[in-house]
Amino acid sequence: MNLQKRYEELKKQNFSDGERIKFIADLGSSEEIEYHYKLICKYRDEGTNLNLSSSFYKHDKEGLEFLFEVLDNQKDENLKLLTTYLMAETLSKLRHRTFYAEYCKRLIPLITSLIETKDASLRQKIIISLGWIGSLNEIDILTKQMSEDKDSLCRAWSASSLMQMSFHGIDKELLQEKTKSCFTLAIAAETDLHACSIMIEAAGILFGKKWVSASAVEDVEVEKIEKARKSAVRFLNK
Repeated sequence: MNLQKRYEELKKQNFSDGERIKFIADLGSSEEIEYHYKLICKYRDEGTNLNLSSSFYKHDKEGLEFLFEVLDNQKDENLKLLTTYLMAETLSKLRHRTFYAEYCKRLIPLITSLIETKDASLRQKIIISLGWIGSLNEIDILTKQMSEDKDSLCRAWSASSLMQMSFHGIDKELLQEKTKSCFTLAIAAETDLHACSIMIEAAGILFGKKWVSASAVEDVEVEKIEKARKSAVRFLNK
């Protein structure tokens, strides 16, 4: 059965887990790059999170070249944003490949050119993308978004992306040096408690501290978050 027919069958079955996972793996292993790409965009329109992008990296260099071509010919800003996000996610799984650095260098300017998009949910994706593949040059962009973005989740994901950079090739000590004062000010000033807790958690991981528990972040426990805020600001102010 070809992939298009299997998709229609899966749709009838309401995408049962086992078959869905096998379909995603087979999709990545196939030569149907364009079809795979279209399905990722289509599912966003349908509001169904099937995680189809998780196997796009299997298309390797050919898949990335296809996406660059899509970007070259794409006028719609939303699709440009979704495509760059897919590329960043794909590249983050191909760090071992010789073309990784070159492709990041090509993609990062496209990502940063879209940071001013008015759609907050899409702006979050751009911010997350920079956490995956950003360089030292993008730290200032993320600290600015953490402090100034009008959307609380964008501020939160900016903090998280700065922390993610430390796992993706950016020197941890240099990252600490360049973000310490920004984390201090952002955590102290943050009015949204959930965003504040994510910032505290991200800074804690980056600076090797445990100021707030994952459960307190998830449940937005006011007293624990406020106590953690004081501890974090006190430490970061040193």
